Amino acid sequence: MHSNWRDCRAWYDEKLPMNTNSNEASKFYDICLSQLAGYYENHQFGGIVGSLTKMTSADPNFILGQCLKSGIELLGTNATLTSDTYQKSIQDLVAKSEALADQLTLREKLHVRAIQHLAKGDLPESVTVWEDILIDHPTDMMAVRMSAGVYFYLGDSIQMRDSIARILPKWNQRVPLFNYLYGYYAFGLTQTKELEKAGKHAKMGIEMNRQDGWACHAIAHVNEYASSPDKGIEFLLSTQKDWNYCDFIRGHNYWHLCLFYLEKQEYGNVLDILDNNEAFLDPKMSIDMINVSSLLSRLKLDGFNDKEYLRKKFDDLKKKFGDRIDQHGYMYSDFHMALIYSMVGSEQEKEMYTKSMEEFIGNESVGHFIRNLNDKLGRKIVKALFDYGEKNFDKSVDLLYPIRYELKKIGGSNAQRDIFNLILIDSCMRSKFEKHNRMGAGLLFERLAQRDSSPLTNRIADRFFVHDFYNNF
Repeated sequence: MHSNWRDCRAWYDEKLPMNTNSNEASKFYDICLSQLAGYYENHQFGGIVGSLTKMTSADPNFILGQCLKSGIELLGTNATLTSDTYQKSIQDLVAKSEALADQLTLREKLHVRAIQHLAKGDLPESVTVWEDILIDHPTDMMAVRMSAGVYFYLGDSIQMRDSIARILPKWNQRVPLFNYLYGYYAFGLTQTKELEKAGKHAKMGIEMNRQDGWACHAIAHVNEYASSPDKGIEFLLSTQKDWNYCDFIRGHNYWHLCLFYLEKQEYGNVLDILDNNEAFLDPKMSIDMINVSSLLSRLKLDGFNDKEYLRKKFDDLKKKFGDRIDQHGYMYSDFHMALIYSMVGSEQEKEMYTKSMEEFIGNESVGHFIRNLNDKLGRKIVKALFDYGEKNFDKSVDLLYPIRYELKKIGGSNAQRDIFNLILIDSCMRSKFEKHNRMGAGLLFERLAQRDSSPLTNRIADRFFVHDFYNNF
């Protein structure tokens, strides 16, 4: 684990100079960046929030430090996109950088520009700037991590993979945080279904640092897409003490463990995690909300029959994150909120959610890209989820089926977006129209062609008599 924190001179020697003369600010920048890169909290320094506070306090004019703080906040929540207070902080950052322009390198100025784009929700523009930085400064970890986060929200798996491939040969083991690149690259490879290569690179990252929770996460994806639940369970349990160290990814790794248990229909193990694991019992972050809502929905779709249990869990989740009903932007997290309301939301709550989404789309202070994406896809997906929850399966099919190949644009991983595939198949098979039933059968055969060894997929097929249906078609 990297712990020899870099001072001003060290950053200069790595050809990554910054405008601060404070060694304390420089070292805390490294501390913050290390936590971000490794998905962990360094509690010695107050975790990432405490570390960011110490960094900015050490030098309020440290521009790159302010960019890092803003980038982490922007990628962490939708709330910043329409918050007047937060947008004012971005304006202050820009004004400060302009006042200090003579002290800043082109790299630092580009980071400010990227943050400006990100603050408006203009994701493609922000990542273009960070990629421009990486052409001349391939070891700039802030540009690496920020671009990876944006590609995740864009659902751009090819760029996610290739962004790391372009810079990996330019790093070496003498550069701090080098080991994490293998896990990032491995995850990108999983999303383009290059599973053997992904497993190889993830293992290389783990060999360098066994507490690399993201690399462990990449191997979970390998086993998920290979329909190997037994291997997935064995790996995650055998490395649990290592990735459990990583505060920001451990809950999601437990989610993957639950997916493997669910694949094998071992509901008892899934419920044990739901009822006893802190990330599920007391969800706090957006990723926690996404994990829990998705898992509960998958249980429902698989025929788990304790409806009262599911309703209580969904109700608890709605209360916990109810203040987000007016927060929109990143569709990846938005639609998991819509998923909660589709399951246990009142008509009034669903109307409020829909109205607030319309207001977001019409808010011209937000960038065109994110509003346009919500306009073109957001309305349809939310309406489809609400129709599904109200058992209007035919309407849900008519909305989801034509856009099924565009769903990757909402962001997230293939595994996370699979919830929408499962909902579409279920809607097709439950629709009152025979054409929809035939469409559902086709989708299931498509799924079986990719996951013929998946117990879950075969259970769905058996539930709807698809094999017999095909023979009689």
